[in-house]
Amino acid sequence: MKLEMTLPERPSFLHALPILDLLALVMLFPVLTAALAPQAGVEVELPETEFRLQRVANPIVLSVSGGSEPEYWVGKQRVEREALMSVVAERAGDWNEGGRPAVLLKVDKSAQSLGMELSFELLREGYRCLWGAKLAQ
Repeated sequence: MKLEMTLPERPSFLHALPILDLLALVMLFPVLTAALAPQAGVEVELPETEFRLQRVANPIVLSVSGGSEPEYWVGKQRVEREALMSVVAERAGDWNEGGRPAVLLKVDKSAQSLGMELSFELLREGYRCLWGAKLAQ
């Protein structure tokens, strides 16, 4: 008795499965790297805290880097100190989340005094100030 193979000579759909797996991985990597990318334009070393930040949908992210010449960033846009409040006001014009516009301050450890000045200035202008910090472990 001779055994016969029931599959065709070249089953093309079986050879295509590894390619489909590879394509799924290639499509998955950009999605994951976008979620892990920094949210603002500059990386800052945040102070530690034991408190959790309240959740606010789409806050205006204002980052201040440390060093002798601090850099100011609104989102991913670098801004000079003199134009900072006008850029924040421009972004607040697009605010549609309800209530006062929220500004998330991400201030480097070495520039805490600048962050305090900025928060007082933002509070005087009528914004809600949220300080970004990393949780203490």
